[in-house]
Amino acid sequence: MFSKTIFKQTLKQNWKLWAIFTALTAAMGAIIIVVFDPRMMQQMMDIFAEMPGMERMGEMVGESFSFLGMIGETFYGMQGLILPLVFVIMTANSLIASQVDRGSMAYTLSTPIKRVKVVCTQAIYMILSVFAMFAVVTLVGLASVQLAHNGLWGQPYTPDVVAASEVLGQSRSEVAADLNLIVHNPEAFAAGAEARRIDEDVYSMYLTLKIFDNALVAASDVLGMPQEQITEDLNVLLESDDAINAMSAILWMEPIRLRAMIQAEIDEHANEAEMDEAIAQTMMDSMIAGMEAAAEVLDMEVDALSNNMGRIKNDPAALSAMSYASGMDEASIVMMINMQLAQSQLELDEPIDFNVMAYVNLNLGIALLLFAIGGISFMFSCIFNLTKNSLALGAGIPIAFLLLDIMASTSSDLEGLRFLTINTLYSPSEITGGGTFIPQFIVLAVVGAALYLVGIKVFKSKDLPL
Repeated sequence: MFSKTIFKQTLKQNWKLWAIFTALTAAMGAIIIVVFDPRMMQQMMDIFAEMPGMERMGEMVGESFSFLGMIGETFYGMQGLILPLVFVIMTANSLIASQVDRGSMAYTLSTPIKRVKVVCTQAIYMILSVFAMFAVVTLVGLASVQLAHNGLWGQPYTPDVVAASEVLGQSRSEVAADLNLIVHNPEAFAAGAEARRIDEDVYSMYLTLKIFDNALVAASDVLGMPQEQITEDLNVLLESDDAINAMSAILWMEPIRLRAMIQAEIDEHANEAEMDEAIAQTMMDSMIAGMEAAAEVLDMEVDALSNNMGRIKNDPAALSAMSYASGMDEASIVMMINMQLAQSQLELDEPIDFNVMAYVNLNLGIALLLFAIGGISFMFSCIFNLTKNSLALGAGIPIAFLLLDIMASTSSDLEGLRFLTINTLYSPSEITGGGTFIPQFIVLAVVGAALYLVGIKVFKSKDLPL
């Protein structure tokens, strides 16, 4: 059922086409991985939140905000499918129908090699070429994740640490381990703020929060307990001189001063806990009134504005309106906004959400989808003797599947069209979101295998114009 001679000949004739499409697909995937920036995704969410009628688009961006989610929705949702689809259609036609049409199949079958062995060898090449393509795409993608984001191993560094280390002339690891080096160097501080694309007031507050967070991590290591547990009960810090000393070294602060600061924080929390609910509700109502006033000035929805508070402090009219409606002075409002923006920067420091197995499954799934689509093209290549007839259905049906899938994603009214295609069996969001995808993979494998077998059976028994 397999001929080494035919396989070598087919490989020699088609390897350049395979190499070109593989290189282009792998390059596209690598570019998307390398340019990923959480700040860019957040900006997209803010933009869509401000645009009337685009709220759902903003939600979709939020759903794919994770690294793998973004890759799944962009590259594996469309871009990673189109080029391989063209390759599959072209290759399937060239392996059988094109050779029959040109007359070269007659020469091949004039040799002692049996017809069934020829068609099975061509099918094997077709299948191996698809899976080999996505094996390369997977390896290139993993290499890109590591080189651009240290996503597999090693320490990733934030943009401000990278920029500040160049100014300070120190290694990135040294600067990341002691952010006070940035705080006490005006040039490094300015470079860090510019690298993060935030104003210096927000960056100063971010560094304060980040340094204290690093200090809590050091205390967590000393105490052998989770950081969350420490923040819930700061008294555990006061009970350990080693934890206080570890934090003091990172904060560049005398232990006695740090103790006093922690005690003040504990007392403040205690006072807040005793605050009358009516007072707390009044403060909340004032804040809501202030936000509504600022939103009206900026002609935005309150929900959208709450995710983009920087707009308030950058607009004097909005800031004045919020101050008047809430009863808070403008300086306090700006400080509150800076705190929120600094907290957002801390969230961006979280390591990229990259799961190697989920990434492999993304590639396996799209390879199985193209295996099934390739089965359609190969079957019609075996059925028809003329290239034009082979491509009419072997290319027409896969392209129709793609178009129906695109139409279904543009409107909820057209969502039912998705179930007219086999493309719906491959859902990147299910894979990256921890959903169910194994049964769909099995169906794609069975459908693809059945289509190849039908094509082989038809070619084995049909009359050829030899």
